[in-house]
Amino acid sequence: MSISEVKIEGFRGLEIASKLKRVNIVVGENGSGKTSFLESIFMSALFQSDINDNDVHTSLLYVLNSRGDILSAFSSLSDSKVTLDNITTQFKKVDPYSLDVEINNEKVAEIRIKSGNLTTETLSGPLLLPVIKIVKRVEIKYSPIYISTFFDSSGNPERIYSIAKRKNKEKIKSDLEILQDEFGQFKLYYGKLPAYVMGRGLLKRELIRLSLMSSNILLIDEIENSLHPDLVMEVLKDIKDEKNTQVIFTTHVNEVIKMAGKVFDNEEVQVLYLSRGGYKTYEISEISEFEKPLSWLGYV
Repeated sequence: MSISEVKIEGFRGLEIASKLKRVNIVVGENGSGKTSFLESIFMSALFQSDINDNDVHTSLLYVLNSRGDILSAFSSLSDSKVTLDNITTQFKKVDPYSLDVEINNEKVAEIRIKSGNLTTETLSGPLLLPVIKIVKRVEIKYSPIYISTFFDSSGNPERIYSIAKRKNKEKIKSDLEILQDEFGQFKLYYGKLPAYVMGRGLLKRELIRLSLMSSNILLIDEIENSLHPDLVMEVLKDIKDEKNTQVIFTTHVNEVIKMAGKVFDNEEVQVLYLSRGGYKTYEISEISEFEKPLSWLGYV
């Protein structure tokens, strides 16, 4: 199940109504809303997904934490609507500590800031975190995965591997596996080494490969982050081959778009340019026609 059209009304200030293709490349200067665009789609698809309640909770924390501070990211969410095809998800701010989620005017979840205690040998104090209560499950349409620039944080590698393993047990051919470490924690390993020490680029490469196997909507923020250019080209070719997964990714690098122009054709890919003044879509073959605001990309 892919998304043919998205309409965003007010999510972190975005106002966008655009058709989507199977592969969508989002570009724009810092602060133009690229990450917010991905978040709006992921958070809306999350409540129409086959992800279990616990993974919905951890996925939301992962998205918010990817902005550097969970509470600040939560507080910046306000009343907004995101329509994926004909289904509208509304985020309604009840108060600074509460957010309700509705789908087609029916409440499906409550997000509340809850307090707990953080206690260590040297520190103690209150801990505030968003907690999700799923009120109702709606029709399942999506299997979304989000990979941020902090792709190796918040247990995300273990979550992606576990989802892929559950869905494609026989298909997975990887040296990754989850093992118990010397501290009793279950962590992702690459052979005999913790995956976190194998190199961030290699880990990200494997996570994207696993995600393409197990999701129908894959969102990647700054696809080139931590990847050698050769790995970027490998990832683009994998995206090309995985016809059943719709991919939306952001990039700051003009070479990535040039690579994409060699891998994809106009029928399957589009470039969505965001700016503080609005947005515009392009075919990949129209790169040379980008106007002056994109001169920083090196095309003019």
